[in-house]
Amino acid sequence: MTADADADAGPDADAATVVRELGRRFRAGDRDGARALLHPDLRIEQPASLPHGGSHHGPDGMEAMGAEFAAHWERTIGEADVRSCGDTAVQVTTQTWTARTTGRSATVDVVELFRVADGRIVEIRVFQQDTHALLATLDG
Repeated sequence: MTADADADAGPDADAATVVRELGRRFRAGDRDGARALLHPDLRIEQPASLPHGGSHHGPDGMEAMGAEFAAHWERTIGEADVRSCGDTAVQVTTQTWTARTTGRSATVDVVELFRVADGRIVEIRVFQQDTHALLATLDG
């Protein structure tokens, strides 16, 4: 990782910069680097109707949520549109989820609200456009 990449997500970085850097690190396979951008008190909220839904706490909670998601779906994520508003960033992506058991797919827009403090992500709230369509991919 370059010094510039570290500087891009420092404690004075705006929320969109931190979120973009998180995405860059995940896409690069730098899970440890991505984890470093997560606050220890991180809280993630997903729709409760999804298998990986509910409230998840801390980086370990995010990892467990990701494992539960991966047990059900594979996912492709389009280019992110990320915008800052104070300590909050809004990210919009188009995602295609493909069920591992049925091979069926659904493509939805996903809006995520990220709250950042001291250069680290403390909250992520996720809003999938159509959870019904996503759940229908799992039906056998």
